[in-house]
Amino acid sequence: MLVRVKLYRNHESLFKEFDLVLEPSHTVLDLLYTLKEKYDPTLSFRSMCRAGICGTCGVKVNAKPVLACKTKIAELEEPITIEPLDNLPLIKDLVVDHSVLIERLKRLKVWYEPIGNNLQVFRTNPLVDKSFECIACGLCDASCPVFLTNQEFGGPMSFLRIYKLTQDLRNSRREDSLLRVKDGHVQLCTHCKNCSIICPLGLMPESIIKFEEVDLTKRGLISQNLPNSFDFF
Repeated sequence: MLVRVKLYRNHESLFKEFDLVLEPSHTVLDLLYTLKEKYDPTLSFRSMCRAGICGTCGVKVNAKPVLACKTKIAELEEPITIEPLDNLPLIKDLVVDHSVLIERLKRLKVWYEPIGNNLQVFRTNPLVDKSFECIACGLCDASCPVFLTNQEFGGPMSFLRIYKLTQDLRNSRREDSLLRVKDGHVQLCTHCKNCSIICPLGLMPESIIKFEEVDLTKRGLISQNLPNSFDFF
């Protein structure tokens, strides 16, 4: 099949157009490799596992953040417009600086401080399981409108990943982890659901944020965020 592609090239500050012959089963990542190998070896993008596990190949395709390795070109409208992710500093072409995501995790101390003894039995629930499954691709943060006005916001990726720490009995600082959610200004979430719509694994970070807000509200640590809520339900 013949595919028309519009590709952002930041060193020229423009979109370059290409016509490629590809198979319907090819992914956006296959498309990018074809461009690099046959048309422009200077093109820069990230990829590793090609299996939707490492989370490094995030790009914006037709205005939507996606994993390039999981997105089939046959499912996309033409022209296929490929850009770098929003809300992350641009390095070159489609490569953005992921260190911003790591700094948010560090700021909220999203790591375990284990208890002194091993638990012989540990049970989770579906919400905690979602928190464990996050691959830190950052697509949710790239889709979050709050970052347009406040860079101190913790972001849906951090709030999703920290949820397990607030619930996991193996973490000795569960209460402190919940306080870190408050420090990340979780109440600024607009509940637009962009993060849940975008998440390639369907982990529903916006739902996790609601549970964290409820916990903090019950403790009197934040006020209920009704004015800024754009929840659909």
